[in-house]
Amino acid sequence: MLATSRHNKALLALLGCMLVGGVVLYLYRPESLQIPRCPFLQLTGWQCPGCGSMRGIHALLHGDIGRVLQLNVMLIPGLIYFAFLVLLELSRSHDLRAERLYRRFSGRTASWIIFALIIVWGVGRNLL
Repeated sequence: MLATSRHNKALLALLGCMLVGGVVLYLYRPESLQIPRCPFLQLTGWQCPGCGSMRGIHALLHGDIGRVLQLNVMLIPGLIYFAFLVLLELSRSHDLRAERLYRRFSGRTASWIIFALIIVWGVGRNLL
């Protein structure tokens, strides 16, 4: 139980950092922050699978779903998937069903599927 407790504390600390980042992105436009541009985009001229995500999160926090879809259409499904895994992670020590779902959605097969989706999205967004 001690390891689970430490694990949950680390997860909650990560979520806290994400909350702080979300507040910063809500208050400031990403273009105004001193953040380096995407190195993949600068080197190749192609957008990486994550390009537009920071501006997309800013738009999402302001309720502009259309803009989010323009910037990175995979951002919303990715955030939903991440939130689903976090909820399962926090509840899996108490619920056997959550444990089974967590193993299914974070296991090897799921990881390969997500990897393939990222590659397909990364190539497809530059060809279309």
